[in-house]
Amino acid sequence: MSDDNSGVRLAKRVAELKACSRAEAERYIEGGWVSVNGAVVELPQHRVGEADEVTLADDARATILPPVTVLWHKPVGVRCDIEQAPKAEWLAAEHRSVEDRSKQRLLLKHWAGLRCAAPLDTAASGLVVFTQESGIWRRLVDDAITVEHELWVDVKGVVAPGALAALQRQVRASVNRQNEAGTRLRVAAKGLRKGQLGVWCEAAGIQPDAVHRARLGRLALGALASGQWRLMMGYERF
Repeated sequence: MSDDNSGVRLAKRVAELKACSRAEAERYIEGGWVSVNGAVVELPQHRVGEADEVTLADDARATILPPVTVLWHKPVGVRCDIEQAPKAEWLAAEHRSVEDRSKQRLLLKHWAGLRCAAPLDTAASGLVVFTQESGIWRRLVDDAITVEHELWVDVKGVVAPGALAALQRQVRASVNRQNEAGTRLRVAAKGLRKGQLGVWCEAAGIQPDAVHRARLGRLALGALASGQWRLMMGYERF
């Protein structure tokens, strides 16, 4: 393989091999269809020399990559803020859920502009969303007041009826006990902002021990285990 100062751009070599335009060649490369000396290369500007073997996958397609949205089960103790890009280790291939039916590879092109549209408190766990899609961003950020969050809240001690009623008034939505002991609550509220539930619980005299987001709008966390991720399917909606 050539060094950075010699050879030609990979896109030029692919365009010659496929007798296609430079734009099409770049789409082949960014789509993960091109290998140099047996290794996939996704950068059109990568330099190759005459001795380098450039090959295309038999099923290569020069299609424009659609933007992606990633659903991630954030573990407790991980900080993730609005507009934050995901860390590589969060979306590592080994953490991809077997439940992912998208058949879409996560490519370098997908990392460009991928940002968090639905963060959680560091101490909370559950569904977090990273997206490249402007429509998803508008839905979860600009129109956040219309999106319902379903949270499971484990509390310290037993929640008294008066505290439950106080939390109900704070949330202005659905609050109910999830077990007979009264140590787990289900809270469903629209337009919930990061840190807001803790403020509401404190005002109601409730001490949360653990908070877990199980659903955002119409999309549930489902079978995603802690630390796992999958790509959102085209038919799914928040």
